Amino acid sequence: MEREKSGESIEEAIIVESIAAEYEYLERKFGERGKNWELDTQSLVKKGNKYYDRIDLKLSDGTRKTIYFDITAFFGKR
Repeated sequence: MEREKSGESIEEAIIVESIAAEYEYLERKFGERGKNWELDTQSLVKKGNKYYDRIDLKLSDGTRKTIYFDITAFFGKR
């Protein structure tokens, strides 16, 4: 059984099929947005032939986290 990736680096990026799936993951992992965490920045990263969303969060205790999502499967598609 494959272990779940952490998302804490590009190599550990979580593969998602939509932007909505990113936010569902963040709420499952960190709790309610606006209460337990805030979005600091979101940016696109291209490495090789893959595309990633880099999401920087500020947790309610002041801790900062960066999570990477592999969005290659749907990036640029309508």
